[in-house]
Amino acid sequence: GKKIESKSKLFPEVISYDGFNQIKTFRAFDTRYTAPLHHFKDADDFYARGSCKPFLAAIKTPSLLVNAANDPFLTEDCYPKEIAAAHPFLYLEIPKQGGHVGFSLSRSKTNWMEWRSWQFVNQIINRS
Repeated sequence: GKKIESKSKLFPEVISYDGFNQIKTFRAFDTRYTAPLHHFKDADDFYARGSCKPFLAAIKTPSLLVNAANDPFLTEDCYPKEIAAAHPFLYLEIPKQGGHVGFSLSRSKTNWMEWRSWQFVNQIINRS
């Protein structure tokens, strides 16, 4: 709430804090705030144009795509399981934990996603 209130003061012509407490869904939040702040028509426009899904089939370089199963922002249909299963260069991993881009290990100096990316690159290099 505080961030939206702050942004509404910076961008009063784009967003308003009025009615913030009545928002109950991500779609409503994205239509009210995310979309206009980033020049999208509404949440549906943001989801359609902000998605990488339409571009996945064209990937020609080995690519690791990681989405945590417990990501609170993603629904089941967001995970491109079918595309990845048939794709020679797309490697989809869905770890149980990680949240929304939160792959850091508690009490660790190591970020899990950085470690996994490094491991993936080394696996690809060693296959060559």
